[in-house]
Amino acid sequence: MRGHMLPLTDTETIDTSNTQFRQAVAFVTNTREHLFLTGRAGTGKTTFLKYIKEHCGKQCAVIAPTGVAAMNAGGETIHSFLQLPFGPFAPGRASGFGTGMAEAQDAHSLLANLRMNEMKKKLIRRLDLLIIDEVSMVRADVLDAIDLVLRHVRRDHTQPFGGVQMVLIGDPYQLPPVVTDEDHAILGHFYNGPYFFDSWVIRQYPPVYIELKKIYRQKEQTFIDLLNRVRNGNALQSDVDLLNERYRPGTQQEEGYIVLCTHNHIADDINKRALDGIDAPLHTFEATINGEVNERSIPGERLLQLKKGAQVMFIKNDLQTPRRYYNGKIGKVAGIGTGGIKVSFTDSSETVEVPLDTWRSVRYTLNKQTGNVEEEELGSFTQFPLRLAWAVTVHKSQGLTLEKAIVDLNRAFAPGQVYVALSRCTSLDGLVLRSPLELHNILVDERVMEFSQYENEEDELDAVLAESELKAKALALQQRFMFGALLELMAQHLPDLQKVRSGPKEQNLALHEKITQRLTGAEAHAALFGKQLQTLLAEANEEKLAARLAAAAAYFDKEVLTACLQWVDEHLALLREYQKVLRQTRIWMEVKEMLVVRQKEMRSLSPALSLGEGGGL
Repeated sequence: MRGHMLPLTDTETIDTSNTQFRQAVAFVTNTREHLFLTGRAGTGKTTFLKYIKEHCGKQCAVIAPTGVAAMNAGGETIHSFLQLPFGPFAPGRASGFGTGMAEAQDAHSLLANLRMNEMKKKLIRRLDLLIIDEVSMVRADVLDAIDLVLRHVRRDHTQPFGGVQMVLIGDPYQLPPVVTDEDHAILGHFYNGPYFFDSWVIRQYPPVYIELKKIYRQKEQTFIDLLNRVRNGNALQSDVDLLNERYRPGTQQEEGYIVLCTHNHIADDINKRALDGIDAPLHTFEATINGEVNERSIPGERLLQLKKGAQVMFIKNDLQTPRRYYNGKIGKVAGIGTGGIKVSFTDSSETVEVPLDTWRSVRYTLNKQTGNVEEEELGSFTQFPLRLAWAVTVHKSQGLTLEKAIVDLNRAFAPGQVYVALSRCTSLDGLVLRSPLELHNILVDERVMEFSQYENEEDELDAVLAESELKAKALALQQRFMFGALLELMAQHLPDLQKVRSGPKEQNLALHEKITQRLTGAEAHAALFGKQLQTLLAEANEEKLAARLAAAAAYFDKEVLTACLQWVDEHLALLREYQKVLRQTRIWMEVKEMLVVRQKEMRSLSPALSLGEGGGL
């Protein structure tokens, strides 16, 4: 793969010479290891997410902490997908800590109030992979709540996140999660800090940690090195001095430049005054909203107001080839007419006729026929992918690539804010400081720097990957001898069998217990067999492995499936002697059908066994 480009979408490719990118893809697609993928701005985290969604081949869902992030990632919000409450979660008993603790949910109250229908539970049990985008914005307690709900719904309390593979994507060196004073008063009893990596589940089960290193946004090595030091809390006075060479006191708005500021009201005021100053008719474009779209999730402008000559920024990548604009590209409205909006650029003579674009609001559903996790469109937001661009907040600039920016950071108030603002820029030449920068303005949370020490080195990653791939292959083979779906079906039918008033009720319950015990014992044998499989895979002796698989298949076929089928057939014969037992008959026929399917699957591992032999076939 090294040195080639692989398809991402119809118009994008990935650079497979990027070592960390390739390693991260391998961990997601070939193992079951949890992964934290990070990287400074412009290293391809969004590209990685798109690639995994389209190419990993696993039953996958994507969730994000905010509605805007979810729509941009093409997924659901965390709270919607898992039915989580919005208050703080205390990962212990929420009592004994004084006033305010009643505001928090503990494990008992969270699960007691969980309102999740059976179809959503089946969907979550079907998942192989759950991706959290913008995880740096997720509080520690929210990640622990995710862990609790997944363990509960997936009926697996022994594994983190209930056994589903987690991929966490984000950069904690950028803006931190928002924690109110009230929430901090509660969460401070349980956590060392607000970040996702302060969660109990991450501290107990650290994920593989990969940082994307290759920079695609900036090309100047001097600027790249400076940004790395700012991000990592190692900024030098010489870095500040170099940045302050870009200080232009009294700088006025220049064409093609956008002001990055710290607060919404500052950006709104700059944009309004600039638009009002243009002597041209005002045009208003109202977005089209279909179906269910949360107002707070809208990534664009519901009412987009423009004039000819207004400075605008694209908020989505062009889907055409070659790409004419990208997320963050600055231009000027060259014309507004019945045909739409035309935008010109200072670095090109080309004028682009801007098409309407659509963002989808989705939820995940389970296809009853195929059993696959699929996206269902709940609604859509259609608008021109533009916004006024004389100014934008640092927070809203995340993900943008800006060629020319005027940065006003004398009111920086959060760790990572200076880094986010500076790293939007493609070069030092395109950067202007409206106010001088001081070294103390560059805030980096020590908790983030401590966590970064857990990054896995490249050689270490190769060794972990090789071992994890063996484990994943062994588990995949082991699962062919597991009977979780049958056990789930038996558990599902138990209440109905307990309620029957006619027919052989006691015999129904006795058979249910007999089959459940046999399947449970088989699961225990399969778990032990999984360890043998890992050893056999490491030996790389295909003939020996095939013989062992065939022997195991023969054992499970005879001792579990054939035995259970014989018992069910005998019971169905008994039911034919009774009246008013249609419901019971249907239950046992459903169990038989699944046993037959599993027997066919088992015998496919053992060619020496004839499909015509044995009970039930």
